[in-house]
Amino acid sequence: MRLKIWHKMIIGISIPSLIVIFGGLLSYEYLNDVKKRQEFVQLADKLTQQVLEVRRNEKNFLLHKDAAYYKFFQDAADAAGNSANNISPEIVEEIGKEDFLQLRRSIQTYSGLIYELYVNYQKETDVVEKVREEGRKLETFVATKKHAEELSTSFILHLRLLEKNYMLFRDKNSFNKLDSTVSQIKNLVPFCIECTPYVKAVNNLFAAYSKNDLLINDLQVIGSKLEESTNKTAESERQKVNAFVSLTQRYLLLVLALLCISGPLIIYKTSSYIVAPIKRLAEITRKISEGNLTLRAPIREHDETYTLALSFNTMLDHLQLTHESLEKSLDLLRDKQAQLVESKKLASIGTLASGVAHELNNPLNNIYTTAQRLIKKSGQECPVFIKTGLADIFGQSMRVKKIVGDLLEFARGREPQLREVELNGLITGVYRQLGNSMDAENIKFTLDSRSEEIMINADPEQLEQVFINLFANAIDAMSGAGSLKVKIEAEKDSLRIIVSDTGPGMSRETAEKIFEPFFTTKDKGTGLGLAIIFNIIQKHSGQIIVGSEEGKGTTFIITLPGGQAAYRKNEYVISKSDID
Repeated sequence: MRLKIWHKMIIGISIPSLIVIFGGLLSYEYLNDVKKRQEFVQLADKLTQQVLEVRRNEKNFLLHKDAAYYKFFQDAADAAGNSANNISPEIVEEIGKEDFLQLRRSIQTYSGLIYELYVNYQKETDVVEKVREEGRKLETFVATKKHAEELSTSFILHLRLLEKNYMLFRDKNSFNKLDSTVSQIKNLVPFCIECTPYVKAVNNLFAAYSKNDLLINDLQVIGSKLEESTNKTAESERQKVNAFVSLTQRYLLLVLALLCISGPLIIYKTSSYIVAPIKRLAEITRKISEGNLTLRAPIREHDETYTLALSFNTMLDHLQLTHESLEKSLDLLRDKQAQLVESKKLASIGTLASGVAHELNNPLNNIYTTAQRLIKKSGQECPVFIKTGLADIFGQSMRVKKIVGDLLEFARGREPQLREVELNGLITGVYRQLGNSMDAENIKFTLDSRSEEIMINADPEQLEQVFINLFANAIDAMSGAGSLKVKIEAEKDSLRIIVSDTGPGMSRETAEKIFEPFFTTKDKGTGLGLAIIFNIIQKHSGQIIVGSEEGKGTTFIITLPGGQAAYRKNEYVISKSDID
């Protein structure tokens, strides 16, 4: 994303602002919900107050039992019913449809019970008057003495007292006493016709009071349910309001916490995005001052630092080119200086070796010739120890003669006589010669060449000497059993010859000294063979390196100039049987 610095600043300021706006909108929405819920609470409280008013009028009506209080009672119930019925369906759904339907049904049932109770109260008045009338008649009848003697005036007066107590208290005790006394009339005067209307009126009173008590009980139960339902609805809505308020508070706290956390973080990130390119340039400049010219300023931000980074990288490109050119010149100078020192050292060694070889050559020839003549002159009668000594003198003189020859060869270091040579044939010819003179029957020799003919300009005798030394060392290292592989890779401007064996290998320290004059790991040997090879390859403008690891064989890689050949692989496998 291509953002300018001022774009980043606007983004850094806008994000906290958006968080505040989002939190404000969210809080506003919840406050609207709280306001709506508050209206529901007010509606529930209104219903609760109306139900309480109904219950108050219920108590007054039950106390006074007249038409005026019935009207107050019915008006209060109707008002509560109208309020419940006038609630909109949306509010009913929001608060709870089932609860409101139950409330409405309860109010209707309650209103029906009020009317039925009022009608029964009117009937009850008639029944009470009937009881009193029949009671008075019974008193008159008893007073005329035209009745059975079992009915006394005191008994009737006591009965009328129990009757008044029952009408006054209407409790179970009064009922039991009145009922028991009325039953005694039947027991005392079973066939008292004048007593029957009173007994019947009292039983009707019992029935009317019982029915009214049932209606009052149902009325009070439903009234209690109405009161409980409205209180429950009001309390539920209050809890919902409190929950909304708590939720709004939590959201506000969350927005505040988010703002407190994200605000500094966003400001930090924004400043980091602005400062980061400058810091990277400063860090790169510091590392470049320490000498690392490969670093470049990353061009990721397409802001005001973009042009600065481009110019900075262009400057580094020019500086690196200058530095690389200087490094190459210094490396070349160091190589030339090392070659000069090495040449002087080798020249000094060569001069010393040449002098020593010439001084040793004449007496060595005399020893060698004398030992050869004595061996020929010694007959059968010559003692064995003399023959053995002469053979030892002859063998050791031959060894010294070879050492002297190596010294002279190393000292002379003649320049190569270049001519066109076919490399595949030269290598196979060298191995055939060695196969006839060394124990190489169990050596598997492989030549892997990518062309049938590889023609190079070289001194064939010196190249033969190179491969003789390498092959002889490999055969000797493998103790006559193993694999010797030569691979030739023709490249555009050079030729690589890779000679690998499966011998025991050598340590890293030995590999580093392997081309030094007079360095050897053998009990017998001058240590000049690989030094001579090194000189020959260098005089051919080539390079030879060694790679080896103990237990994993040794590989010599020779690089020579030239090597233009047809790319056609032809692998030769030569064993001892092929040489024979």
